[in-house]
Amino acid sequence: IEPKESKRHLADRYWEQRGRFLLPHRLRLNLTRVVSVILTEEALGSAWTPCRPHQAEISEALCLYLNSTFGILSLLADRDSRIPSYPAFSIDTLRSLPVPNFSALDKSSLKTMRHCFQHLKGESLMSFPHMAGDPVRREIDDTVAEALGLESDWVERVRAALCREPAITGSAHTP
Repeated sequence: IEPKESKRHLADRYWEQRGRFLLPHRLRLNLTRVVSVILTEEALGSAWTPCRPHQAEISEALCLYLNSTFGILSLLADRDSRIPSYPAFSIDTLRSLPVPNFSALDKSSLKTMRHCFQHLKGESLMSFPHMAGDPVRREIDDTVAEALGLESDWVERVRAALCREPAITGSAHTP
C-alpha cells in the first residue's frame, strides 16, 4: 500500500508510532477478554493504540497487570464514555492510566510477573462476564496479588463481583 504523495508525511508519522504493546480505544465489555496485548511484530491500529512503556523490560508485567482484575478496574474507572457497557478511552486517558510503579517492585516480584506472562501468553481468557470461573484469570490475579502484596481471597471476591456488574454483563440489572 502506498500513501498519496500529499499524505506521505502523515503515513510516515503513523508508521513511526507502531508498536507491539497495544491498548484499546473502545471495548464491548460483555465480549471482551483482554485489555492489553503484546504482539510478535509491531503494528498500527484504529481500534487499538500502540504504546511504549517508559521501561521496555516491564511490558510483560504491565500487560499481565492490565489483564488482571486490578488492571480491568483501573481501566474502567477512567473511561471516557457515557455508555457503561461500551467504554471509550482517549489517548490522554490511556497515557494517564494508573498502574503500579514496577521499578519499585523487588526484582523477584517483577521476574515472577514476567514469567507468568510468558507461561500464559498462549492461553485464552474467558470473557469478562465469565471471569469468576476462569482459571487463567485466577492465575494472573494470584500472581499480581502476590507481587503487590494483596490477599488472593479478596481479589477473588472482587473478580466475582466485577463479572456480575451490569455494565460487564450487558444486562439492565444484576442477576
